[in-house]
Amino acid sequence: MLDRVHGTGFSYDVRIGFHEYERHIRQRIVIDWEAETNWRPAAQADRARDIVDYYEANLKIGQLVQGKEYRLIEAVAEEVAGLLVREFRIERVRVRVTKAPFDMPNVGSVAVECWRAKEDFA
Repeated sequence: MLDRVHGTGFSYDVRIGFHEYERHIRQRIVIDWEAETNWRPAAQADRARDIVDYYEANLKIGQLVQGKEYRLIEAVAEEVAGLLVREFRIERVRVRVTKAPFDMPNVGSVAVECWRAKEDFA
C-alpha cells in the first residue's frame, strides 16, 4: 500500500481560454493534487530525502503553467500530472484544475480532474 501526499490551493495566473479573447488576459487557475508515493523511509528517518518537496513542486508547476498559453484546463491537468510523476517519486497522481470562467460570470467555477500513473508518461 502506498502513502498519499496532497497539495491544495496552488494558484497561478495564466493565459488560458477556449475563446480567443480570453487568451489575451491572465486568469487565475487553482491546482489541487494528490500523489501516491512511499514516504515511510523518510518519515522513519525524519529526513527530507526521496519525498515530494512541496516547495519544489510549487516552483516547477508555476514555471510550467505560467510559461505558456493554454486553451483547455484539461491540457493543464495533463501537463501537471506528467511533471509531477517525472520530477518526483510518485507512482500515481490525481490532478484537479479549477477556473472561474471569464465568459460565464454566473458560474462560480469549472473543474477537471485526471488520474495518471508513471507509466502513462513513459
